[in-house]
Amino acid sequence: MIALSLLASCVDSSTEAGNSTPGDPSNLPPHAAAVTGPALTGTVQNAAGAPVPGATVTVTLLRSKAERASVGIGAAFSLGLSCFTEKRGCQAPTSHGTAALDGSFAVRMPTNNGDAPIGVALGVVGPSSPDDPDSRVGTSLVLPAKDAAGAKVNVPLAGAPAQLRATGTNLQVVMPPVTGATATGAVTVTVTQLPAEGDVSTAKTDLTESPVRLPFDLRIGEDSRLLIDATQPAKVAKFDATLSATRVLAGDTVPASRGAGCTVTDSQGKPRKQRPCGLTDGALGVAWQPDDDPRCASGPCPGTAQHEHRDVLITLSRSVNATLLVVRGCGFTCTVTVSADGKHFRDLPAPPSGAGTAGFYVQKLSGAPVRYVRVQTSTGGFFTSLREVSVFA
Repeated sequence: MIALSLLASCVDSSTEAGNSTPGDPSNLPPHAAAVTGPALTGTVQNAAGAPVPGATVTVTLLRSKAERASVGIGAAFSLGLSCFTEKRGCQAPTSHGTAALDGSFAVRMPTNNGDAPIGVALGVVGPSSPDDPDSRVGTSLVLPAKDAAGAKVNVPLAGAPAQLRATGTNLQVVMPPVTGATATGAVTVTVTQLPAEGDVSTAKTDLTESPVRLPFDLRIGEDSRLLIDATQPAKVAKFDATLSATRVLAGDTVPASRGAGCTVTDSQGKPRKQRPCGLTDGALGVAWQPDDDPRCASGPCPGTAQHEHRDVLITLSRSVNATLLVVRGCGFTCTVTVSADGKHFRDLPAPPSGAGTAGFYVQKLSGAPVRYVRVQTSTGGFFTSLREVSVFA
């Protein structure tokens, strides 16, 4: 029961633009109602100085590393927004509110059962364009804990969506301007695969486990809808801040490997054909379910052929002049080799040290012919965590 309680307290508390949905402005009061007890109040305005009704307002207590460790979270904390913006394992005491028609808000201060917080994060998310309901912008400020209760803060939001500029297969993301904000660092981007239909709340976690570098190679998203979530550190007045913006982009690239066949090596060292191959089906965020040798299903295979590792071989219908390879679910135990003839394989660089299977392995290739891709992993969960292997000409 104790373990369940700790897990329940470790959900995401981020209010970046990609994690919150603005409220419906059609059912809002003219002005924010007062709340009982200590509160954080203020207004939300866009770049033109106009109010942003319906903006989501979140107040989060930032806790020290020692306090977080004491409740079983154990993630590192550095002053700023690391706890506030962390995607996993960081639920601090949080309160929510919505900006009224005049942009005003009043959110009660959350209470903390442990040590005094080392800061308070005030996050605001609003729409960036009435013509694009999936496009949002956000501003998060870090306030001194001792000054937050009773403070009145004016929070600026961008008045336009982020710009997505594609040059060939590369995508650059340009953050929209925010009045009174000065950028202090580079833009970072995460990408989430969306279903073919539906809104951003039904996003399937795939690329989000590993922030992508700009420029982002659009081929990685293949032919799925992508939620582009960009953030940038900044200063707003005297406060440390994080600016965020999201856009939805439809990919249109199908890899040469789509629908290719594959085999897994069984306990006797023989190929076991997969019908169909779950690693080339375009389901980018879904772990495959191989038709495996029953003797290997619960861990290491008996004997020596596949005891310490597992092999899967992807065979394209024809050789292609490959320029990019993506293996989703390929972590630090993963080894990838490629071949044109199925006999002579060349090794590719190993995944980064510490890379987990939740992320993905991306390797640019020289354009030399590739028809076969062999992925080798440790036994057990490393093998079944593979999701997709994609080869691009």
